[in-house]
Amino acid sequence: MLSQFRGLLFLVLTAATSLALQISETPRTRIVVLGIAQDGGIPQIGCSQEVCRTQKHFVTSLAIIHGSLVYLIDATPDLREQYRGMVDRHPECAKKNLFDGIFLTHAHMGHYTGLLFLGKESISTNNIPVYCSGQMAEFLRKNAPWSLLVQNQNIDLKPFETGKPIDLGFKITPLSVPHRKEFTDTHGFLIQGEKKSLLYIPDIDAWEPVQDSLRQWFLKTDFALLDGTFYSGGELPGRDIRLVPHPFVEHSVALFDGFPKFHTKIFFTHFNHTNPLLLPQSSERKAVSKSGYNIAVDWQEFSL
Repeated sequence: MLSQFRGLLFLVLTAATSLALQISETPRTRIVVLGIAQDGGIPQIGCSQEVCRTQKHFVTSLAIIHGSLVYLIDATPDLREQYRGMVDRHPECAKKNLFDGIFLTHAHMGHYTGLLFLGKESISTNNIPVYCSGQMAEFLRKNAPWSLLVQNQNIDLKPFETGKPIDLGFKITPLSVPHRKEFTDTHGFLIQGEKKSLLYIPDIDAWEPVQDSLRQWFLKTDFALLDGTFYSGGELPGRDIRLVPHPFVEHSVALFDGFPKFHTKIFFTHFNHTNPLLLPQSSERKAVSKSGYNIAVDWQEFSL
């Protein structure tokens, strides 16, 4: 009888150990914020404001680390320094071919021009998968110098379907959003890890056209990194701010406060150098924080 009990106990412990090992071996999905600035970066060229004299921020981008896999969302003009900073902090992410894949939101200068560093004049990558909309793929395929990246097989274009999840061990779903369409359409992404999820929309003209979907996304996600380019409408003296439409943060806060209660923790990102939220002691930053919203910071990480 005792020997039977010992045998049963051995089987139970073996099964429990096996299950624990399986759980511990499940890759953890992490999101790393590689930058928080609008396309022109900070300091922006020709800028003499306080923020440009005292701060440096790379253009908005994310890295997704899933086990040994590393994916990039948007290839910015700061890609060289962003990659070095990522590898310094996460040496296990260093790869001969840089990334296991790159996701692109749209064809504005801060979001795809870093692809140039993948070409033969630089590291000359080998068929990095580039996930983008059909319009974005067509733009890259037909326009120099991007077309040379395709011809030389530095990148491998993989058009995605809006709303259809892509399973890479984690799930990433492209979400169509309205934004200036000079060259291509624009997408945000919903990134789903094993336990949590993150909504990423760095560029949009206005929330109202997608507010019904946004309410649902806020109910389903744990974190959201959203367009915070301008705090208010008076930040570009001498220029018509309507020609570069983005939702003002003060309006976004008021709009989101009117939504049904949600648990998503919201972080604003993609800041223009004129945005007072970049100044730690500004009244605007204090007001946003007091309202329960957050300011994304460089190298911040989210565990999914």
